[in-house]
Amino acid sequence: MKEIREADERWLRILFGEPYEAKFQSGGVHVYDGNGDEVLTYTAGVGWHEKESKAETQVHGALKAAYYDAYHAARQEINGMEVQGGFDARA
Repeated sequence: MKEIREADERWLRILFGEPYEAKFQSGGVHVYDGNGDEVLTYTAGVGWHEKESKAETQVHGALKAAYYDAYHAARQEINGMEVQGGFDARA
């Protein structure tokens, strides 16, 4: 069993590089990044399941906020336009 576990860890190092940590628990594998965030899980019933790290969550939050701010500013600009020459620009 020890040889199998060591071989599994070698494959995980090849796939994910360093640093990472893998824990084998109750028939599943949990892979953690260098910050200790669980980023990947494998279970027999589900297979591989990817999870966002804290850094990825922060980036996605910043992107969503930037998109919302730009969208909100554009909507305010459209709603603030005056009707010119009988043509409604909002339509």
